[in-house]
Amino acid sequence: MANNKQAQKKITVTLKEIFTNKTVLVAIAITLFLLILFHLGSIITMPGIALPSSANISGDSFAGMLNLLAGGGMTHMSLFAVGLGPYITAQIIVQLLSSDLIKPMSKMAKLGERGRRKLEIITRFITLPFCVAQAYASLALILNNSSSAAQITIFGKTSLGDLSGLEIFYLLAMFTAGTYIAIFIGDIITKRGVGNGVTLLILAGILSSVISNIKVALQYIESKFNPQQSTYMISVVLSCFTYLMFFVTILVVVVFINGSTRKIPVQQTGQGLTSQISDLPFLPIKLNAAGVIPVIFASSIMTIPGTIAQFLPNDSGKWFIQQFLVIQSWSGLSIYFVLIIAFSFFYSYVQINPMQLAENFEKAGKFIPGVKNGLDTEKHITRVLNRINWLGAPFLAVVAVLPYVVSLITGIPSGLALGGTGIIIIVTATVELWNSIKSASTTSGYNVTRTRIESRFYQEPADEEDPRISQLW
Repeated sequence: MANNKQAQKKITVTLKEIFTNKTVLVAIAITLFLLILFHLGSIITMPGIALPSSANISGDSFAGMLNLLAGGGMTHMSLFAVGLGPYITAQIIVQLLSSDLIKPMSKMAKLGERGRRKLEIITRFITLPFCVAQAYASLALILNNSSSAAQITIFGKTSLGDLSGLEIFYLLAMFTAGTYIAIFIGDIITKRGVGNGVTLLILAGILSSVISNIKVALQYIESKFNPQQSTYMISVVLSCFTYLMFFVTILVVVVFINGSTRKIPVQQTGQGLTSQISDLPFLPIKLNAAGVIPVIFASSIMTIPGTIAQFLPNDSGKWFIQQFLVIQSWSGLSIYFVLIIAFSFFYSYVQINPMQLAENFEKAGKFIPGVKNGLDTEKHITRVLNRINWLGAPFLAVVAVLPYVVSLITGIPSGLALGGTGIIIIVTATVELWNSIKSASTTSGYNVTRTRIESRFYQEPADEEDPRISQLW
């Protein structure tokens, strides 16, 4: 009971700090405004494209993955139909190349903020060809998959080959512009709002479709029973209840795993040295250290074969891609599983960076009890990170592939099955957003407190370069 009261009091204090902090409220307002603006742009169909109300663009697994990375924009073939997928693919390429594969790019990565800006410019240049290719593939996909009952037309035409060069150029240019506008919105959220802009845009698209997806899933379950049977109502209710319970269970498990941490004790030399274990500070490493990035990266990579297939004729290697490299096949699903694990290991080292941590510990006079500073500290953190990844990465991969496995076994559409990428992104991105809000509140509150102390101490506003400031702090 005492722990519950302390937790409730802590949450109340945190909420009070957030809602009484004007800087944080402005940042939250900016984030909400931009997310609403992005969502409105995602539901307005592009001029020239006619979508029947019965058309289900994201029903296919490949289209559904494209729609996920587009933040829901592909469902309505809006300006943001291509979305952030090409940008994420470009980020993967740049991060891989800058990890000691290409020395000039590796040096840029170590230059701090200046180097990151140069890498970001390179990333946006690499985004362009991927964006054009995916825009063309998306147009081919929706025309090839449309049925006679829900025929999709572009400028009144039902085939991509019937479109003129000017019409195709217009559509490709608009979809490419939409991608760069989405990147720009994400950048503003990251710099002026709260949280990671790219992740929040994807999260907004998923949340906007959660209710409708659950509704469609329950209708699908209901359609599998015969209304003439005496047990029809009981069977439907039990099946829908079981579906929702499994959904909630997976959600709870993902939340639990996402919050699990491995604590590495840290000692401080000098006056900070303590002999009490309970007083030791610690370095927390999450069981899911890489967060949601591995799933997003793996999803982006899996869209590449499907995109290439849209450019190939039917009598070419297109059949091989559709049979073995798409996510709705067992081989493609295995590749997706391995990619999530590989990106989990790779990105967790990018996030934690044992070498940099060991250097920071040595500079700050900190050490891990029983471990020497320098190389031994780096090896110890690496060993702990490896053990954590062998637990967290397979779990992340299993949850992500679960709906596709259920779909392949039972025939249920993958978008209606339990678990999946959507749940992982919802949980991880929401937790990261909450932590960002708390961090912004703490930082802003510290600055306000510091200003108040300075003004009271000197009875007048003090200049930042005033030598008395350094004496005070």
